[in-house]
Amino acid sequence: MTKSIANVVKSAEINTLESQGKALHNAWKRIVRAEKKQIVDFDLPLGKLMMSLAAEAGGNINKDRLQDCNIHNIPKQRRSEAKQLAELWDNLQDYLPRFTSTSAMLKAYKADNKPVEEPKAEQVADETTEGKTSDVGQTETQPKAKRMSADDVAESVLDMLDANGITLAQFEASFASLAAILKDEDTNKKAVA
Repeated sequence: MTKSIANVVKSAEINTLESQGKALHNAWKRIVRAEKKQIVDFDLPLGKLMMSLAAEAGGNINKDRLQDCNIHNIPKQRRSEAKQLAELWDNLQDYLPRFTSTSAMLKAYKADNKPVEEPKAEQVADETTEGKTSDVGQTETQPKAKRMSADDVAESVLDMLDANGITLAQFEASFASLAAILKDEDTNKKAVA
């Protein structure tokens, strides 16, 4: 009879939202505490066992030896992470309060202790740049120029003639011969079509 009364009292306490929240909070604390204990109570001893087995075998642990120790059913990744945890245990003490997962803790540790690489820009500065053309600021495609009028083209041609020391008479003769060739090509195209 007392059991049924206790159950009624528990369900009566959980009827308010606040009491439901408090019950969930307590349950969450138990879960987190259990997960943190999992690192110390399971992964660390597993890692120490893996280190001992590796030392015994001289490196790779034989599958039969894992079966003898009854740890062959534990996933390989879990065993590997546990071994890393045991190897780095002294360095991971600061990370322990922040993490409930061994893999997340190892990942954070590796990210924090990643060797700093020199930027490639400094390595390029060491090389000599004499005789090399710079690609800085150059693009594969040329930007499209704005459309020019006939007068603008004529002015540009005159500027080029002056810059290259070509007389207007020389240019007229060259231009007339090129224009005649272009006219012949246009006539041939029209005749074929």
